[in-house]
Amino acid sequence: MKVPDRRPPRGLSPTALTTARRVLVIGCPGAGKTTFAVRLAALTGLPVVHLDDLYFGPGWSATPPEEWHAKVRRLSAGQEWVVDGNHAATLPERLARAEAVVLIDRAPALCLAAYLRRLLRHARAAEDRLPHYMRLGAGRRRVADRPVSFARFILAFRRRTLPGITACLAARGDVPVVVLRSRADAEAVLTDLGRGLPTDRTGEGSGRC
Repeated sequence: MKVPDRRPPRGLSPTALTTARRVLVIGCPGAGKTTFAVRLAALTGLPVVHLDDLYFGPGWSATPPEEWHAKVRRLSAGQEWVVDGNHAATLPERLARAEAVVLIDRAPALCLAAYLRRLLRHARAAEDRLPHYMRLGAGRRRVADRPVSFARFILAFRRRTLPGITACLAARGDVPVVVLRSRADAEAVLTDLGRGLPTDRTGEGSGRC
């Protein structure tokens, strides 16, 4: 029996990103969401928000559910943002306000490799370069929360988590979705976006009247 392809169809047109004021960047951990979101924010001048920075406290302590939903509602109500992160329980709230979505769908093995490299990088980094939730004080750090379980989550992401995300996107229906399957895809979209943005979005002339 042929195994069904659970991946969303490829979409590379960055057109919607040239005017969108609220953009979600979602996808498997290790896919490159944070890097893409930071670069997109730099191109567009939109403020970037990393959900993990809001959700986790010191030592990876989680925000209580009611407080977390309230935070996401306040964030989503903003007029401009690039939001990086999945946190599936609050995806519908963010999606209701989004004007565009970037879904990065890299191969799970590549995402896992990137995650492991990130752990190593954080283990070697100066303390002031770490996300606040990894710092335990007195020079101590905790660079991962249950890394073995998280690695399994990454490997199963396409099979177990991505279908729920694509169902949410389908339910919204009218939001443009840009699907990227590789770093080359991401680079191509960012390059095209930088060329096509109007002057008032980039601060530089785009060469267009």
